Amino acid sequence: MALPAELRDQVQRIAPVVLAAEQVLPIPEIFHTVLPGGGLQRGWTTRVDGGSSSRALAWALLSTVTTSGGWIAAVDVPGISLTAAREVGVAIERVLVVTSTDASNWSNTIGALIGSVDAIVFGAPRHRVQPREYRRMASRCRERGTVLVELAKDTNEQLQYDVTFSVQPVEWHGLGAGHGRLSARGLDVSVTGRRTPGGGRHARFELPALDGRIRCLDAEEADREAAELDDDARPTLVSVG
Repeated sequence: MALPAELRDQVQRIAPVVLAAEQVLPIPEIFHTVLPGGGLQRGWTTRVDGGSSSRALAWALLSTVTTSGGWIAAVDVPGISLTAAREVGVAIERVLVVTSTDASNWSNTIGALIGSVDAIVFGAPRHRVQPREYRRMASRCRERGTVLVELAKDTNEQLQYDVTFSVQPVEWHGLGAGHGRLSARGLDVSVTGRRTPGGGRHARFELPALDGRIRCLDAEEADREAAELDDDARPTLVSVG
């Protein structure tokens, strides 16, 4: 039996409308080479490892979230620098910096933010978190659509990562023999995980490049630049006499 027109209209008004684009947090197009699909799926648990380089990549990945009207929370992130975040395109007025004053209340702090922001970047907790707490966090993220981004040195065996970014610094530009200013940085980025088809992906980025932007280098260009760096580092022989 067909529904009455008034009831049909009411169902349409209260039914949730979820667009495909709303299920993905956008990332800069330059990173589509390592993460197909245009972004991070809402509800994913993500890991970025690589020391200070991991923070730079995480900020760059999430920059488009803030410039498109979203919010990021950074909880107990070691060495956090909003200046560095702004340099890679983050709208820092849309970043909440949270420090958990009570170490034992860390998971409750994360839990209170899930569903209130689009992504939560967090460092290693300062106390032992029970496995059930991690499971509850991950489940809540899947329900509420928040992306977890962990920055930590050691693999967290309690979390199952949908995607893991491994960042390895390759070279810095701008330093001479005891002088100069760091002006550009090359990073190797590998992406693995159960959400990356084909066994993972790899690319080299300049983050930042000499012009302050982010560049993706193809294999030939990366090899060529590496060879040029080797040539520059090779000592020059001078004949005297």
